[in-house]
Formats: sequence, structure tokens, C-alpha cells
Amino acid sequence: MLISLNWLKQYIDLDGIEINEMENALTMIGQEVEKIEVLGENLENVVTAHIVEKEMHPDSDHLTICKVDNGKEILQVVCGASNHKAGDKVVLAQVGAKLAEDFVIKKGKIRGVESNGMLCSEEELNIGKDSDGIMILPQDTPAGIPMKEYLGINDTVFELEITPNRPDCLSHIGIARELGAYYGKEVKYPSFVINTESSEKTADNISVEISDSNLAKRYVARIIKNVTVKESPKWLKERVESIGIRSINNIVDASNFVMMELNQPNHAFDLDKIEGGKIVVRAGLENEKLVTLDEHERELNSDDIVISDAVKAVALGGVMGGENSQITENTKNILLEVANFNSQNVRKTSRRLTLSSDSSYRFERRVDEENAINVINRLANLIQEVAGGEILAGAVDNYPVPYEKKSAELNFERLNRFVGKAIPRETVVGILTRLEIEVIDNGETLTLTAPSYRDDLENEQDYFEEIIRMYGFDNIENILPKLDISEQPVIDTTKLSTQVKLIAANAGLKEVINYSFVPKDAMEKIKYTVAQEKLIDVLKPITEDFVTLRPTLLYSLIKNAKDNINRNVSNIRFFEVSRTFEKAEELAKEEVKLGIILAGENDKTLWNPKPVPYDFYDLKGIVEEIFTQLKFNNYMIKRSEQSQFHPGRSVDVFVGRELIGSFGEIHPDVLENFDLGKTSVLVGEFNIDLIQKYIGKKANYQGIVKYPAVPRDFAFVMKEEILVGDVLKTIQKVDKKIEKVELFDIYQGVGVLPGMKSVAISVVLRDKSKTLEEKEIVDISNKIVAKVEKDYGAVLRQ
Repeated sequence: MLISLNWLKQYIDLDGIEINEMENALTMIGQEVEKIEVLGENLENVVTAHIVEKEMHPDSDHLTICKVDNGKEILQVVCGASNHKAGDKVVLAQVGAKLAEDFVIKKGKIRGVESNGMLCSEEELNIGKDSDGIMILPQDTPAGIPMKEYLGINDTVFELEITPNRPDCLSHIGIARELGAYYGKEVKYPSFVINTESSEKTADNISVEISDSNLAKRYVARIIKNVTVKESPKWLKERVESIGIRSINNIVDASNFVMMELNQPNHAFDLDKIEGGKIVVRAGLENEKLVTLDEHERELNSDDIVISDAVKAVALGGVMGGENSQITENTKNILLEVANFNSQNVRKTSRRLTLSSDSSYRFERRVDEENAINVINRLANLIQEVAGGEILAGAVDNYPVPYEKKSAELNFERLNRFVGKAIPRETVVGILTRLEIEVIDNGETLTLTAPSYRDDLENEQDYFEEIIRMYGFDNIENILPKLDISEQPVIDTTKLSTQVKLIAANAGLKEVINYSFVPKDAMEKIKYTVAQEKLIDVLKPITEDFVTLRPTLLYSLIKNAKDNINRNVSNIRFFEVSRTFEKAEELAKEEVKLGIILAGENDKTLWNPKPVPYDFYDLKGIVEEIFTQLKFNNYMIKRSEQSQFHPGRSVDVFVGRELIGSFGEIHPDVLENFDLGKTSVLVGEFNIDLIQKYIGKKANYQGIVKYPAVPRDFAFVMKEEILVGDVLKTIQKVDKKIEKVELFDIYQGVGVLPGMKSVAISVVLRDKSKTLEEKEIVDISNKIVAKVEKDYGAVLRQ
């Protein structure tokens, strides 16, 4: 947001306040200054001048020697242009003028002739593109006038970073109110009273219909007849151009001026192009088309807010007007619009059509509907001032959803505890009053009612913030808080999270960082099972993509993979460590989780020239490596039945009955929801807070066993639905002398009946106190066979 200092001074007395001090004040009260530009800075020591004499340079056929009057003295200047003559009024850059960073005017000699300055072109002054000759001014221009004053560009422009919750500050009045509250100065509002009205009524010429109050909370219309469309007066052009808006004509400039003054987008239609004496605010129709002011044809749909007359669409509500009703030099009668449109619809239209405007930017954040009459009266008066015409009596005001002001109670004890300091009562009341907040003193508490343009003030904590920022953070002393030391240790996963990130990165994964918000339908899209009442929705989301605090990292990771695959990145190896959120009895339940995603195909290598799609075992290897590095060993895995995973190709990780996480292939329906088709996508998500509880704190070391190990292999034929992991656990428990059990082959085919599988298992036997005898080995082997046959109906394959 650009703010002109000269413009700002119309509404607040800022005399005596230095630019640096104002920059600091704005930043401290929350309106961060990103940049300050001093307009006309390169025009210091540049003045209007009069060429008294002109003669050719004795040593050049194109240079001239001019005697130039700067209003104080006659100076000799050598000039290389050819478009000037004696008597011309010109622009003189005097000795010491700095036209650019590396271009300072100095006294010197040009081919032996002394020169005390330079006669300048528009391009050299950085005020235009004409470089063919020096700038010739009108004959009535006095000599000696500083060019900053002559051009009216002696101004300072602040570029501010306005936060989304403060749309009221997207205007000069908004910033004037902020500075007025901070410095204790009165804000001078422009007049909102119509100067003169004709006897003819607006309501006799136009009616306004809002088909759905969800589309527009308010729509106000006024008519001005017999205007003259022409170039804007100098003061109006200077105002709009100072903040980077191109001057078009007096009507459009007045419209932009009021928007930047009061933060209220508005629009002017050519009344004679409005058919049927009627304005209708409605949803767009399927296959409906409108050519907007940028001369592009737009295809509309039901998400768009359309302004139409009795016959046709004439504007996209909140975004841009239509070419078929625009103001031209032939316009005589105009219809003014000041409305309040639904921010979500405006946002959808702007994003879908990639059509952003100053109006849409403001409507997406919120516009004060209560101020509509004041704004349209201000606009009507200004247009009458710069374009003449007769303002018709009254306005047509369709206001189906009146604004309800918000009130809250402020408790002084809680305020002082929050701030960490007792702020005097009169100081608090003074700050709130200067912020135009209605204050009712109840003794222990204050009842506060926010003005309609401060819709962000909803509860007591919001007012605490207002008081602190205006009181000044510098005025709050640094005092260490008193803390009660609890006997219960606090589990801090910060160090573990950092360790997990390093391990994941070393495993070849790339870290991603996502927002903690996801769309409303995100859980449904990934088939993630969570009760609706456990989801935390944002009351006023910035966009439709930021509606719900995410209870899982999976949606964000799949979206990352989708975005990269769309950009022809086929090897996806991402991880994220972040918090997830669910509702709880007190505030929210926050858990730190690790999310992993593998998608697409591994990169080609010298020994693997053909890319191979990732599979379950690629992810399993990464997960086991992370667990091993963390010394998280006492877990078991079971086949997962969670709906977001592919049945039979995913597992859950447990410690006892506590679910630590899950990993495996994504369900095909989820792939389809993201248009990933047959892309191989594997994900995992693990609760780091829970892992923290089960990490081995001590390492136990054993001496090398001097007695030999005895390996034995078994092949069992069993039903294919039996989980091999369960069989391995059963064998491990048969005897204490079983040191290790591993699967080394699964076979289905010739020699094995359909529906059956042959499972080959390696078992290592060892007694740590002696060498095993043959009888002991045979006994343990028989026990293994008997146990597997009994528990799983398996048969030892011969």
C-alpha cells in the first residue's frame, strides 16, 4: 500500500514530525514501512530559467553558449541541444544538482568554454521519455522556480505492508486514524454532506435489486447528470499519480481518489448505457460472457457476482466494470455504485480469471458496509467539483443485511497481567477513545464497542493488543516472569525433531515446509478418518485453501508431490516435521509428527539405467533406518486397516496397544482425487511425541559370545493370507536359544497349490554358555515345526 505524505496531511497535522520518526511510529503500531521514496529527490537545485542570449560555440558546429537567468543571476551554460533559442523558458540543473546516483552537475569547461550547469531534457530529469532536446516551458513561466515546486512532485511516499486483518488501513484516512491515535491528534474527515442537489430524484431513474443477500450485503446508487468528462485538474492528477495510479480522466480519477482515501471501491457507469432503469446484483449464468474494461472477454459462472441491467451484464461485482457501460469522453450522465460484495465470491472470481484489481484486493479482505452512504456522497461531491453536473436528490440504498456492531468486556486485572505492567486507567481509556472505540466504564471492567471498520476486534485479547501497540512496546520494561517449578518433567521434542530432520535428510529425503492450514474438504479427499467435531476451523480464513488446521501432514505432502509431478519432477523424496492439531477439552491437542512421501520413480543410475517406481520396501527401508538411528526398537508392525492406505500394502506401527504411526501405499481412490492416476505414491506418518516415550535411553553392551551359532532353514507351505510377520514372532518365542529369525524367500508357483505359499525362514540357534549338542538342535527344530503347524495349519515342505 502506497501512502502519499502530502495527501495524508489533508487529514492530520503532521508538521514537526520527521520522516524517520513517522516511519518508526508506523512500524511500532503494526503498519510496517517497507520503503520510503522521496519524489523529486533528483530535482534538488534544479530550477526554471530564461535564456537571455544564445551564440554558437567557437570550437564546435553543434554546441551553443547560452546566457541563462536563474532568477538570481546570469550564468553561462554550454548546451548540446538544438531546439532552443533566445527568450525560451527552460530547465536548469545548477552546479551541485544530483540528477542520478552517479550524475552530479559540476562547474567545468567544455572545449575551452566555461559552463555553470546543464539545460535538461525530460529524460535527464526522469520525468518523461523525451530526450530529443531540452525541455521548453511555457513562456509565462517565471525564472527561478524550483522544479519540485513547479511540477508539484515535492512529496514523500511510504510503502506499507498492511496485514490481512487490517483492511481499514488500505487508505489514507485509515493511516491518518492510526497516526492520530498514536500522536493524540485529531483526524479531519472530508465532508460527507451533499453540497447541492437537484429536485429530480435518483430513485425515479434507477432501482436496485439484490437477488441473494449472500452476494452483496449492501448496494447504494446515486446519479449525476450533465457532467463533462475531461482531463483531471492538476491537484487530482498529482494525488493519484503520487501513489502509482495512472490518471485517465476526471471521473475515473475521482473514483480512484475516493477509494484510496476511504478504502471503499466504487464504480461509475454511463447511465445512458444502463437499460431498463434497473440494476440487478445476481450470480453469473452458465456460458454468460462479459467484456471487461481491459478489453478481454470473460466467461462467467455461478460463483461470480454480476451487476446487470434489465438486459445484460454490465460489471463483475467487486472486480472490474464492463466495457459496455464504461465512461467515455461522450458520457453526460453517470450512475455511481458503492457496494459491499461477498469476499469469497470476489476471491474466487479474481483467482479463476487471474484478474486482480485494487477493488478485488480490498473486497477480498473486507470493506466497511456502514460507511457506504458517506462514501457515495463524498464521491458525488468530488465529481461535481471536477466535472460539474447536477447531483440528483437522495440515493437508492438496498441494505438487506445490516451490520451488527461487536462488543466485549475488558477486565483491568487481566489486562495488566497480560501486559506485565499496570497501565493507568485514564491512559487505557484515552487510547481506546482515540481509536474511535465506544467505551462504557463499569468500574472493574469496560464495555467496548468497535467501530464498523474494525471488524477484527472481537474479544478482550484483541483490545489488549490495541492498547499495547498504542501504549508502545518500548514503554513496557523487561521483567523476568516468576515461574513455578513443577516436579513433573516436561517432555520437549524440539531436540528430537531436529535429530529426526537430520536423519531423514541423511537418508536422502528433502525437507518441505507447509502451512498448518488445509482446505475444508482435505480430509475427505485423502480418506483420512477423523471426527468432524475434532477438526478446528478458522473463523475467518484468508483463502479457501486455509480453512482447517490440519490433523495430519499427509494432505500437504501429497499436494507437494502433485505440484512437483505437474512440473515434470518424477523423483519425489520429501519429508516434513511439523505440528498437527485436533480439538481438545482445553484449547487444542497439538502433536509433533514426521511425514514422509515417496512418489514417482527413482533417478536413473549407471547400474540402474531404467527408472524403477518406488515400492513398499523402499519406504520400509527408510523408516527402519530412522527408527534404528533414534534407538526406537521395541515396536511391532501389523497390517493397516486405515482408510487412506491401500489394503494389504500398508502397516501400522505399535508399541503395545499404542499406535505410533503408519506407512505404505496410498489408497487408489486418493490417487484419483489428486489426478495422480497410476503414479506410485507411498507415505508414512509417525508421532514423534509418542516415539520420545519409547526411545531407549541406555545402550546395553554384551561381550562377544565365544560359542558358535547354528543356522537352520525351514520351508513351510501355508495359506497365502497368513501374515509372515506373525509366524516369525511365534518362532522367536519357541525357545530362548533362538537368537535370530529371518524370512528369506516366499514362493508361489509350480509345486505349490493355488491359494498357498511356500515361506522359507532362516533360524539361528546359539547357547551363550556352551556349544549346542545335536540333540538340542533337533529338539528345538521339532518344536518350531510343531508350533507352526499347530498355530497356522502349515506343513513343512519336503
